[in-house]
Amino acid sequence: MTRLLLITDDTPQALALASALSSSADFQIHHREKLAEARGAIVAGAFEACLFLASRIDAEICHEISTARALAPALALVAVAPAGATTDAQPRLLTAGADSVLFQPLDVDALAVHLSRLTGRGSLAVSAPEKPLTASSPSSLNAKNEALSTALEVLRDFSRVLGYSLDYRQLTHQFILKLREVVGVSRIAIFLEPGAADALPATARSDSTSLPCIAAVGVPADLVECFALTRKSGLGRQLTLQPQILRAPTQSAAPMLDAKIAREFEVIGGQVAIPVNDRERTLGVAVLGGRITGGEFSDEELLLVYHLLEELGLAIKNSWLHHQLVGSHRLFGTVLNGLTVGALVVGPAQRIAYANRAILDFLGGPDATTLEMTDLPPNVAARLHEVTEKGGDVVPFFHETSSPVRQEFRVTIIPLRQPDGRLPQTALLLLEDFTQVRAGQRAEIEASNLKLISLIARRFAHEIRNSLVPLTTHAQLFETEIGNEDFRDSLRAALNRETQRIQRFTDQMLLLARADQPPAELASLEEILRASFEKSRAYVGGNATLDIKSDLPPVLLRCNRASLTHAFQEIFLNGLQSSHDSSRRVTVGLHAMPSSERPSELVITVRDGGEGFAADSAPRATEPFYTTRNTGVGLGLTIAQRVIAAHAGRLEIHSRLLPADADLTIRLPLPR
Repeated sequence: MTRLLLITDDTPQALALASALSSSADFQIHHREKLAEARGAIVAGAFEACLFLASRIDAEICHEISTARALAPALALVAVAPAGATTDAQPRLLTAGADSVLFQPLDVDALAVHLSRLTGRGSLAVSAPEKPLTASSPSSLNAKNEALSTALEVLRDFSRVLGYSLDYRQLTHQFILKLREVVGVSRIAIFLEPGAADALPATARSDSTSLPCIAAVGVPADLVECFALTRKSGLGRQLTLQPQILRAPTQSAAPMLDAKIAREFEVIGGQVAIPVNDRERTLGVAVLGGRITGGEFSDEELLLVYHLLEELGLAIKNSWLHHQLVGSHRLFGTVLNGLTVGALVVGPAQRIAYANRAILDFLGGPDATTLEMTDLPPNVAARLHEVTEKGGDVVPFFHETSSPVRQEFRVTIIPLRQPDGRLPQTALLLLEDFTQVRAGQRAEIEASNLKLISLIARRFAHEIRNSLVPLTTHAQLFETEIGNEDFRDSLRAALNRETQRIQRFTDQMLLLARADQPPAELASLEEILRASFEKSRAYVGGNATLDIKSDLPPVLLRCNRASLTHAFQEIFLNGLQSSHDSSRRVTVGLHAMPSSERPSELVITVRDGGEGFAADSAPRATEPFYTTRNTGVGLGLTIAQRVIAAHAGRLEIHSRLLPADADLTIRLPLPR
């Protein structure tokens, strides 16, 4: 990677050129408007090349180039003259100190190759570390080393509390200040991978492999801002692949294979690089300069510093986890606070840990800022206590308020159980405003009830009017025709027929109101069937035949005789009314269906002499007030179904697929 300093006051052009160079070659580009802004970094040797984009050729740009040459004699300087520059531009810029002069418009690929050639002139020699200012005897040196080791051990033990710190940048800064004080190191720089994006500059955020400097002592500020390690090469790559202490090469030592490492040691002014890890992986690199006194570090000292940095890595990792948790908590709180559903979290200590804006408005009013457990309605608090303290499950329920405005809420309590099932536990309470929904449901029910009442009134008014017509006709002729025997016979027949019809309507309404009367007596099924058929035949008049086909011995059913008789009466009456006058025969089949899982089942099939149920009317035959005839109110089969269901049975209605198919099937449990 080539570190390039770009000097120009044309920011858009600088951004465009930086983007083009980054995509065509491995460049790390830092833009400054004036050379003075990067003076310290240039002196420290942070850059391999400097590119001047001149808007005009004048004394100022020549002075900038000559200043850069004076600050860094080995720095590759390239000047770019504007399009249309005069012929003396190139000699003036070369005389000022530029290594080469290019002209606009630039060929980016050619520029990248040119810069690579200029910066490939060889790495700088690394000067040997200075000798200590004073010499010490072996005994005094050992004593000092023992004292220093003891201090470092104390600091190492103390560093275990660093895992509780939350601000990793401040923590790291205080750490290196203390380390510098104890060890006496001249400069320290900590390079760390991005952990919290909002705490890093844009250039570091855009490169996931970058290791920017997050804390430094004894290093120029502009160098800290411009200089970063990378996992792609140099110290960052070396310590990521081999996380061990690395010393800078000396003149007497064998040259290092990677010249980038020597270059980075030189730029930072460091002598030792130590990995910063969290006992799982390398998070960054710590670069230490020499001692303030000029001495060298012993292996024991560096080992203790390594362990200190390991504790620092654990603390940094904890800080990152804390920031992630805080971010997740804020996101979760923002989501809950934006809901129109009230949300409240109650902790194991029976304290409200969180309440969103909606529930504050519901329970405390628009001015409420907090809620206490005593602010919850008693029935809601009681069920919440049951969930948190006893671990129970509560089905959603409704809570209604009466003041100042009547509201209805649907309350849902969700337990947030501990992994080990420990009690008490946390619970989430959701409060949904169902005031409008419930009002709409009540309005819909009221409208449906009114519609049903209207339908009942129309049907019964029609049937009663039909019954009253012959009666009122005879009443009008009563005075003049009472002596006529034919009139008296007609009146007698009309009274008998219409009173039976009105009596049937009355029985239907009573059974509709109390069709679930419990079966309380044993009765013969055949007797019930024949009694029901006789009532049906008397109602329709004329001749009719009941044919019972059974492969069972006499069957006794536990039933309510009156209601079951009426149910079969409605079934037979429906069959007789559907039959032709010449074929008024109803056939009933009795069979048993054994079962190992439940009581044996009695199967009763019914078939009349008519054409059977149409395919579209069979599914609707038991609907209240559904009828395909001009007479009747359409309640007969509805009542029959309700009575049979009250006897733990089922009524099934079919359309015929074959001529011999049954029209109805009744299934009733046989007594054990």
